[in-house]
Amino acid sequence: MEDTPQYQGKWILGNKEKIAFPDLERQNIVARIDSGAQSSSAHCDKIWIERMAGEKVLCCRFLKRSAKVVRFNHFSRKRVKSSNGTLQTRYSVRLKIRLGEVEKTSEVTLTDRSTMNYSVLLGRRFLRGDFLIDVSKSYLQSKK
Repeated sequence: MEDTPQYQGKWILGNKEKIAFPDLERQNIVARIDSGAQSSSAHCDKIWIERMAGEKVLCCRFLKRSAKVVRFNHFSRKRVKSSNGTLQTRYSVRLKIRLGEVEKTSEVTLTDRSTMNYSVLLGRRFLRGDFLIDVSKSYLQSKK
């Protein structure tokens, strides 16, 4: 993208940005940038386990208003402290995320974010090393 802001080789983000999950063919998803969160999370309406060819596969309806079932062969479970301070056990997957000029694979926990304003939250693990945040602005790395 032309004229996207940088400072000392790091991309400057606003408090929200549009991202893509290239491997899942999902684009223009508004994500909340949250340096207070360690990990990233994404909304799933339903999450369940199926057995395929004798192996466990994590299945979900990824992001809001999606009827398409997404399947993950590689996943784990981890304990996460939610924004209200309670410990939750969530499924975690590694997903390729594109934000502006940067595309990298990062851990994303899957949870019900239906009561939240944003379906995706990007935390420090994804942001580290590539980005700085200007909380007074939005969409610095993405077209509105």
